[in-house]
Amino acid sequence: MGAVILVRHGATAWSGRRYAGRSDPWLTADGQAQAWALATDLAGTLAGRIHIVTSPSRRARQTARAIARSTGAPLSMDGRWSESDFGWAEGRTFVELEAREPAIAARLAVGEVDIDWPGGGSAEALRTRVALALADARRMADGGVTVIVVAHAGPIRVATAMAEAHDPRTVPLLATGAWHRLRWEPASGVLPSDP
Repeated sequence: MGAVILVRHGATAWSGRRYAGRSDPWLTADGQAQAWALATDLAGTLAGRIHIVTSPSRRARQTARAIARSTGAPLSMDGRWSESDFGWAEGRTFVELEAREPAIAARLAVGEVDIDWPGGGSAEALRTRVALALADARRMADGGVTVIVVAHAGPIRVATAMAEAHDPRTVPLLATGAWHRLRWEPASGVLPSDP
């Protein structure tokens, strides 16, 4: 039996400072170091068949390529693992969001994650595409492949909540350059039962 491992890309100049959904900043020098460190860690931990799936964003691809070089695993892109489109908030700080959209900022401040971004993506669209991508990753894992998904904080939180049957508000954001092996809960409903 394989596994699904979720990896958050390395740090960019915007990480933890500005909303970066569809924007595409490069990894910083620290972010590149994070990518190589986690690639080395994963290469020393995993055995057997490995496949890497990455969001098409530059920061995710840079991280995924480091893992591919360390593991020798094939790599493919899947846009379903992209970060949310933050709409008006894209490239802005939380303070700027708070000044323009105080209701959304207040919801974020208390841990709400079901956000429809003004001029951007909806929470439902994010859940739908992540559920489909996660089901595909689980099928590969059930076939004995370790699937390493390189993605972003939002999709990783949603996928973790789905697979482990958590309320997404209780799932902490994965740090940049960190990874998490999913623990599937029978109640997760990520894959429907076969007839």
